[in-house]
Amino acid sequence: MMDILNIENCTISYQGQKAAVDDVSLSIGEKEIVSIVGESGSGKTTLIRAILGILPPGGKVTDGKILFQGKNILELDERSLQKIRGTEIAMIFQDVGASLDPIRIVDSQYRESILVHRKMPKEECRGLEKKMLTKMHLTDPERVLSSYPFELSGGMKQRVGIAMSMTARPKLLLADEPTSALDVTIQAEVVREMKKLREQYQAAIILVTHNMGVASYISDKIGVMCQGKLVEFGKRDDVIFHPKHEYTRSLLAAVPRLEGKRFAK
Repeated sequence: MMDILNIENCTISYQGQKAAVDDVSLSIGEKEIVSIVGESGSGKTTLIRAILGILPPGGKVTDGKILFQGKNILELDERSLQKIRGTEIAMIFQDVGASLDPIRIVDSQYRESILVHRKMPKEECRGLEKKMLTKMHLTDPERVLSSYPFELSGGMKQRVGIAMSMTARPKLLLADEPTSALDVTIQAEVVREMKKLREQYQAAIILVTHNMGVASYISDKIGVMCQGKLVEFGKRDDVIFHPKHEYTRSLLAAVPRLEGKRFAK
């Protein structure tokens, strides 16, 4: 399996502060699902934002490389980055509902996101939107498209966001805590849908989460971040059943048991 992304000795800092990400290296193969687990402030969101070149003001990659299909993203100009964003690499943010415009119906926003990357007639655009929403198990896509965001549940908005992100069939999907704002039942639903994306679209996925249980369910590989450092990275079963770092063991110990079991092999 070829690597689609290689992060090499990456350090990211904010002005006047200690490095938020400190000398991190990891690789993601084509069609692989990698979870990056850690507490708030561990640097995991900063790391995936750097992949897309959307660090907050003051944030800067001060050392290392981020290679996407062999090209160093850090050396690309803004125009080249814009060509990659949304088509080659897409991102699902933590609260998709907050990123949707409350005074525009979903169809208007969805159509705009498609037309940024390719031109097509309005009818064809609508058909593509409905097809993608149906794949996300939104059973009445016509109603969803005609709705304002406040008329949809949290789980529905999150699935709309995933559908919008996947419409261009990106090779790499970055998901920043996509289930943390949802209740437990909808969390499970969204995680299952994300797992299917790999099969449907042959996409590699990097999932940022604080939930080791979610990571164990969805991942091929797991990375564990603590205070800006990647303290553990390896195959899912190796990290879950043979953790090497004390911090990883503490995260695993915090996962609740279900019917006497904590993880499924």
